[in-house]
Amino acid sequence: MSTQDGQKNCPCSTQGGAENEVKITPKFSKMLSPAQVQLLDYAHYLDAPELVKSLKLVHDTTLYHTHEPLDEAEKDALFNIKGLWECLEQITE
Repeated sequence: MSTQDGQKNCPCSTQGGAENEVKITPKFSKMLSPAQVQLLDYAHYLDAPELVKSLKLVHDTTLYHTHEPLDEAEKDALFNIKGLWECLEQITE
């Protein structure tokens, strides 16, 4: 549906309420597995900000303080560590 000036309405917006009101409905493709719940509990128990600092330390020490060249598997592992700490940072925000 378009407005008078040709702009399209956001499909998430409600039709009967305020124009700026947006329906927020979380969509889960599946429920968390027991292992995923255990990982989140573990991260929470360890104090996620401290876990993020530890992961960054491992990443930076390996990347910047090693004198050996890294192969592709090691580079991929470091990238995965970075992705993990970024996800944990989002959880703690």
